[in-house]
Amino acid sequence: MKHLPLTIARNSLFSLLGQITVKALSVVFAIFVVRRLGDTGYGLYTTALAYVGMFAILSDLGLAPYMVREVAKDSERTPALFANAVLLRLMLSAGTLVVIVGSALALKRSPELVLGTALAACTLFIYAVEGPMESLFIARERLDFLSLMNVTQQMGFVVLGTMALVGGLGFVGLLVASLGSLMLATAIGWRLLQRTGGAPWRPQPRLWLTLLRAALPFGVIGFSLGLSYKVDTVLLQYFYGDAVTGWYNAAYNLIFLLMMVSHAVNLALYPALCRQHAADPKRMPALYTQALKYLFVIAIPIAVGTTVLAKPLIHLLYTDQFAPSVLPLQILIWVLPLMFLTELLGNVTIIHDQEKKVARALLVSTAVNVALNLVLIPRWGLLAASAVTVLTEMILAGQYLWLLRRELATVDFRAVFFKPGLAAGLMGVAVFLARGMNFFLVVPLGAAIYLGLLTLTGSVGRQEAVLLGDLVRRRAGSREVP
Repeated sequence: MKHLPLTIARNSLFSLLGQITVKALSVVFAIFVVRRLGDTGYGLYTTALAYVGMFAILSDLGLAPYMVREVAKDSERTPALFANAVLLRLMLSAGTLVVIVGSALALKRSPELVLGTALAACTLFIYAVEGPMESLFIARERLDFLSLMNVTQQMGFVVLGTMALVGGLGFVGLLVASLGSLMLATAIGWRLLQRTGGAPWRPQPRLWLTLLRAALPFGVIGFSLGLSYKVDTVLLQYFYGDAVTGWYNAAYNLIFLLMMVSHAVNLALYPALCRQHAADPKRMPALYTQALKYLFVIAIPIAVGTTVLAKPLIHLLYTDQFAPSVLPLQILIWVLPLMFLTELLGNVTIIHDQEKKVARALLVSTAVNVALNLVLIPRWGLLAASAVTVLTEMILAGQYLWLLRRELATVDFRAVFFKPGLAAGLMGVAVFLARGMNFFLVVPLGAAIYLGLLTLTGSVGRQEAVLLGDLVRRRAGSREVP
């Protein structure tokens, strides 16, 4: 584990560069999609995706994250997991498709929405193959291959989706484009898998029940996350219609685009920390401290800056038709630092083989989320959905901090939270005073002020420069993958 920090940094860099490419394409294309579909069409599109997202875990039942952890711990288990995971997920996907379409018909959703959910549900069959491949790449720390798949998928979606929208096929054409791009990425992933030694195809039906039982806590986690993140969209569409749903998701989707940094770091950390915990658990608190610090240093200035500049940002990205998205964005942006925190702490809890506690924590926060949304959305709509999202993440973060109170006992929370928070607060004041300037001048000005304050407070310094320099030198001198 001598080179663990550099391995994490390298994989974070590969994953981050790939995700930057993907998200840069996503941001530009998402703006085009919103403008082209308008609030009503975009509301239909996001509702179809959200409805499928609520049920998607039924096609997986936790097999994907379970597979990542087990293969990362012991690569010899690959033959027993890959083929069985693919076959199980294909069968589960067929049942999930029936549930999704059947429930949409039973709820008397519009024919357009039923068709959209059916098309979106077809992606589950593709993910049944792509998902286990991605799990192997993550476990084998080949995030460069995973990034290539993601970039290919997004580029294919942009090309096919643009053709569909320009051709007047609307949100249905966009869903068909998504299917095509997923098939392309899966084909490329299969070729890449052969370069990492492949995955022996050894189906063992007698193991299926055992695998499903072992993966069930992860399935509960996935179900809780899917329901928590999607139920607000479905309820908004039911009570307020497609346009309001479009306004909400125009703001909400910006948050998930910004999650790429957290996801990149945590994606790289997870398999490495699994092995580190098995080899030398005493080093774990120091690694947790660094990870928390870097994630918060990135998240808090984004939250502060977006709060101050939400109005010009929405005006720049979308049309005046989406002006009602400003206030939801100003509220929702504060879920970002909380999501950075909960993603890492959730992984840490799982690394300590406490996935059942993660599942319980997510069930509690999801129950609160669903209950509050059911009570508040019919009365207060957008504002209720936004506030409940932030409150739910706060409840989840509090539970994780309590569960990990012993593991995090030595973390210097002052260095992790206070100094970056102070720097971001002062930056926010400066940005607020300069908000009348051109948007493209205010953003770099705020970033420069924040970086300067971080340096003055000692939040970043020589350690980060040394780590980055070592990473660059190592990449230049060797292509070996540890």
